[in-house]
Amino acid sequence: MLSWENIDNLEDFFITYLLYKEGKDIIQISKIRNVSIDQVNRDIIKAKENLKKYTKKDKKNIVHKLLEMDKEQRINYISSLEKESLTDLKKKLYKRILQEKNAEDLMILLWIAGEFKDDRFLNIIHSISNHPHGGVRRMAYSAMGKINSSESIDFLHKGLIDSKPQVRQYSAKALMKLGNETSLRKLKNLITNPREKQYVKRAFLEAIKSIEKRMLINK
Repeated sequence: MLSWENIDNLEDFFITYLLYKEGKDIIQISKIRNVSIDQVNRDIIKAKENLKKYTKKDKKNIVHKLLEMDKEQRINYISSLEKESLTDLKKKLYKRILQEKNAEDLMILLWIAGEFKDDRFLNIIHSISNHPHGGVRRMAYSAMGKINSSESIDFLHKGLIDSKPQVRQYSAKALMKLGNETSLRKLKNLITNPREKQYVKRAFLEAIKSIEKRMLINK
């Protein structure tokens, strides 16, 4: 959604447009942005063109377009969406995740779902955590961490003993905010495994420290 909360990811013309949407006139915006009046007008026109860029026909293929974008482009596009368009995108994304067979594309779709931080995606993300492709499982656990719901804890515990070290690492990272006493016990047992990768052990240790600190504060 196009808002001040996403200002770090917005291009300059969108910042001008936000000021315009707040009711500031062209002269005021010119002074605030320290640009000419002509530049303000160009920025507003450019922002409107970008927001209207995708017609109804384009919207049907927006998930495909997102797959073709790089990370920064995806963030900028998602940040520019109004509420109605964002809701429409989420519905299309959910449906595409259900149907997607290509592992690389599915990883990107899960990344996008995680960025929304919408717990309505959790049921499908939880089911995909059993996917045969390690990279897909990793992104599923990463998305769980971003959504940050206690409903994911049991799935994340399973991820701690996944066959792929990066999956174990991402599960531990997600538990930094979600972990409970059970998580703590499991992590402390697993970190003693002499065959575990060092970078995974570091993730386990960080999760242990984070959970212990949180539990101490909440006492």
